[in-house]
Amino acid sequence: MGEGAGVLAAVLSSGIGGASVGVTRFIAGSLDPLAIGAFRFGIGFVLLLPIALAGRRAWPGRDDWLGVAMLGLLFFGGFPVLFNAALTYTTAVRGALALSTLPLLTMVVAAVFKVEPLTRRKSLGVFIAMSGVGLALLTGFAAAPADAWRGDGLMVLAALCMAVYSVASRSFIRR
Repeated sequence: MGEGAGVLAAVLSSGIGGASVGVTRFIAGSLDPLAIGAFRFGIGFVLLLPIALAGRRAWPGRDDWLGVAMLGLLFFGGFPVLFNAALTYTTAVRGALALSTLPLLTMVVAAVFKVEPLTRRKSLGVFIAMSGVGLALLTGFAAAPADAWRGDGLMVLAALCMAVYSVASRSFIRR
């Protein structure tokens, strides 16, 4: 895959991810958060299972099953339920901004698990980015729905699930 294809894949991935926040917010009031997650990830499961079964790649060893299962529950159970529940309380914009705490949370989780050191340069970069997120959230604070803080908090917890998954899954993916 050339550089152009990689950039295109990144742009498409970001676009689809960003659109999912708006679409989920649109349907969040009429469907249960668990149902939305089951539908969203169920389609992916049905589409990808035949490809995974036909593939020639090795499956995780027995010793890894519990860890892989726990990570699966975290990312495909905890994350979507928290993500969908968050959008029943807050706006799509606020939810997306709260989700953008993911780099900070990943950096902190990686440092806590001693996977990657927390450097000044990384910390400064994330602090500057997060300051922008904070300012953006504060500017519309008065106009936010009454329970927006609940949705914002749930979205940060969803991002934390993703951060823990990203850091903890590295060792399994390398094998």
